[in-house]
Amino acid sequence: MKKPVSKFGLAALVSQPTSATPTRSVDDLLFAPAGNSIEPDPVAKAPNTPLLTKTRFTNTLPTTIYVQLHRLSFWDRRDMSAIIEVALQEYFAHHPDADKPLPEQERVKRKLPTS
Repeated sequence: MKKPVSKFGLAALVSQPTSATPTRSVDDLLFAPAGNSIEPDPVAKAPNTPLLTKTRFTNTLPTTIYVQLHRLSFWDRRDMSAIIEVALQEYFAHHPDADKPLPEQERVKRKLPTS
């Protein structure tokens, strides 16, 4: 499905990968007529690997930890999810049970993907 073309050709800018080097000036990209919009290069998608996929879930934290997480996110200019991911990776490094597979019945009960 093709994205709608905006009046200023901004759709092409938004969908470009961040590593792409521009071949035109920023002004040309921003103010190009809609008919001359640049088609983004198709991004090669990696196969479904568990390291590239993200899963949204809900959890609760003590309010003080939640506030600290927001503060750290602001001052480090990082997403809260990135901070939590690093913290959990460090925690899992010291707890080998995190790498033990669950019994199949428990995996199905928890609706987890096969690993």
